[in-house]
This record gives sequence, structure tokens and C-alpha cells, in this order.
Amino acid sequence: MDSSSWPRVMVPPATPEPQPWDGFLTGPENELAHASVLALAKGDAAGISPLVVHGPSGVGKSRLLTGLVSEWLRRRPESAVAHLAAESFAAACAEAADQAGGWSDLRGRFRGLDLFVIEDLHALERAPLALAELVHTLDALDDAGACVVVSARVGPAQWEGWPRRLVNRLVGGLAVRIDPPGPASRRRYLLESARLRGLGLAAAAIDAMVEAADGYRTLDGWLAKAALTSKVERRPLDRQLVDPFVAETTRSSAVTLEQIARAIAAQFKVRVRDLRSDTRRQSVAEPRHLAMHLARGFTPLSFQAIGAYFGGRDPATVRHACKAAAARLAADPALAVAIETLTQGWRLSEPGDEASSPPPQ
Repeated sequence: MDSSSWPRVMVPPATPEPQPWDGFLTGPENELAHASVLALAKGDAAGISPLVVHGPSGVGKSRLLTGLVSEWLRRRPESAVAHLAAESFAAACAEAADQAGGWSDLRGRFRGLDLFVIEDLHALERAPLALAELVHTLDALDDAGACVVVSARVGPAQWEGWPRRLVNRLVGGLAVRIDPPGPASRRRYLLESARLRGLGLAAAAIDAMVEAADGYRTLDGWLAKAALTSKVERRPLDRQLVDPFVAETTRSSAVTLEQIARAIAAQFKVRVRDLRSDTRRQSVAEPRHLAMHLARGFTPLSFQAIGAYFGGRDPATVRHACKAAAARLAADPALAVAIETLTQGWRLSEPGDEASSPPPQ
């Protein structure tokens, strides 16, 4: 048979295997964190593990840790690795407590790892059982020479009310903050994301989104909404298209002391003016403690500024109130759920950003 008449079989080109850092952008905000996880992946764990990567939501902590796990397994495919959210660890601990032999199974699963990566460690604040187990898990992993990496909103030195042994264990490694991306990093990320989606954004639309965004997650949401709106309404991806939902998001993200006070007052059926008064009645003092605790987490205000709003209290009093509120939330799951529901949609403040003057009275 003439070979020219044979049927031709088309062999698709091989798809390149995704690399751990494909699409990952480094900049001044995350360079140290990126260098730290690369050093861990290469085996340079001395002085780095346990590594605490901390920063506000949406700055790329999860992407960084996912890249670490991929890089680690690329170099050590036979190693034992666990990568999970803190809530999943807490659920595993709760399940172990309810089953015969559950603790033995859980410890066999987590204490023989080569790399343990746990995200959003702050979620364990209201899970004392999981916190206690985590302390012993980290001790066992340290004895075995394993690497531990965690992410959290703030560094371990700021964890008030947490088990001292756990804090000391994590402080003994390296804590690296990832800052929210600056304008240059936000622009690079937006341009690359638009390119990968095949979207042609107008220059004015790019400027508007870059200027208003507080992080990569926000840009992802805006870009997805812009793409859908453009397709459905057959409109160009210009400034007129993106302005409305950019404005809507940025308006809804700000949280003020007045909002916090009104929300707590409604939740506990007290008056805002009572929260701001000098009364020490328990029915008012406890909600006031919670309001101060939320103000510290959801606004950039200092202890002094928060105290000025709540009846002219001094910074030491506000610190004590925040610590008492954190302890109460840790001991009362029902209250913790109520507060979590109350604060849905509020944007966490960036730690360390303190206002220089008290709010208006």
C-alpha cells in the first residue's frame, strides 16, 4: 500500500507541566515571604521553620503556600505532606474526640509528616481542643526535624490570649508579613489576569480598578464581574462599565466606630450612649468590651483613639477589654458565631496602621 494513502493520526502537542510559580508575581510586598518558602523547599530550614506568613486577607498567602507545597513535592515526591485549613484541623480534632482510637489515628496522620502547612491559623482562636493538640503536634514535628508553615492575619507576637507554649513555638521560627500590594503590583497583576482571560481593558478602566483595589482578591472579583457584564450587555471594557461596581465595593468596605457601636448595641439591646458612658454595669461593660475588640480588628484606630470614643478610657483599659473579649469569644461558641454573623462583610483592618487622632465625638 502506498504510504501516502495511509490515514494520518494527529498527535496533539504535549502540554507543558504547570510549574509551581506559574503566574505568581513577586514585588516588595512579598519578596521576603517568597524567598523564605523557596529556601524551605530547597531544604534550608534552619532558622526558618516554623514559618509564619501573616498579613490581611487577599494579599496572596494561600497562593504562596500552594506554591510551596507544589515546589516541595516536585523536589521530594515521596515525602509526607499535609496542607489544610485550620478549620479542617479543628474538625479532625473534634472527630477524633468522638471516636474510639480517634486520637491515635489523628496523631499518626499528622505527627509523621515531613511538611505541615496549615492556613488561617486565627480560625483556631475559638477551638481550644485543636489548639492544645496543635501544640503537641508541633513539638513532635520539631523533634522529627519536619518543616511547619502557617498563615495568619497577624504575627504570633500579637496573639493575645493564645496558649503561651504555642506562641513561643511559632515565635522561635521566622514570621514574615505580606503587605497589601501597592499600585505597581496591583497593575501588573491586573494586566496579567486580563491577558490570561483574553480581555482588553481600556486604560482608564485599569487606572480606576488599580487605584481603588485593596488586594488581588478584589481585583479578581472586579475583573470577573467586568467580563460578565461586558459579555451580557455587549459593552466595551471601559471606565463607564467598571465605575459602578468599583464604587459599590469600596463604599461597603469601610467600617467605622459608629457602625460597630450601633451593631453591638442592637445585638445586646443596649444604647450606644451607654456603651460610650462611664457605667460599669456588666450588661453594658461586656458588650463594650466586644465593641472595642471589634474596633481593634476592623478599624486602623489605636487603643487611645478607641478609648476616646468609648467614654474617654485610657489605652490600658482598652487593651484589657480586648483581651477579655477575646477570652469570652474563645469560651462561648454561640457568642462567637453571633459575632461572626454580625461582622459578615466587614473588612479587616491592616495591623499596625493606627490613626493619629481620635474620632469625632
